[in-house]
Amino acid sequence: MPLMNINFVIASENPRELSDFYAKINSDKANQGFNSTHYFISLSDRSKIHFYRPNEQYEWQRNGSSTSLCFQGESSEDPQKVIERWTSEIQKIGGSVIGRSKLAKFGCEQWMIDPEGNQFLILVPYLSNRADMKGLI
Repeated sequence: MPLMNINFVIASENPRELSDFYAKINSDKANQGFNSTHYFISLSDRSKIHFYRPNEQYEWQRNGSSTSLCFQGESSEDPQKVIERWTSEIQKIGGSVIGRSKLAKFGCEQWMIDPEGNQFLILVPYLSNRADMKGLI
């Protein structure tokens, strides 16, 4: 089987602004794609998140979805402290918090909402000697 690229797509009313939001979370920059209604950020040589405005004839759900992005930070001895700092930074650029952060044996996680109502997860695992990493693979 040939190697495949793994990409994610997010339908958006304002793809440029939403791509800028996610680029800031990823310490990256948004790039214009095929036209003025398509932008993307590169996650690696083989993965991108695409943001696009759907065709006017296509009906689509505008708030939230059944698929979520997960942004995983580097492992830490104190993942809750990192999540708190990261959450604060995301709120400053327009994100919102859902509930409270959850500290578990693998690390700490926090559900967030982007400016258009899509949910995403931020995750910081414990350093590998403190976590059961099998649950993350």
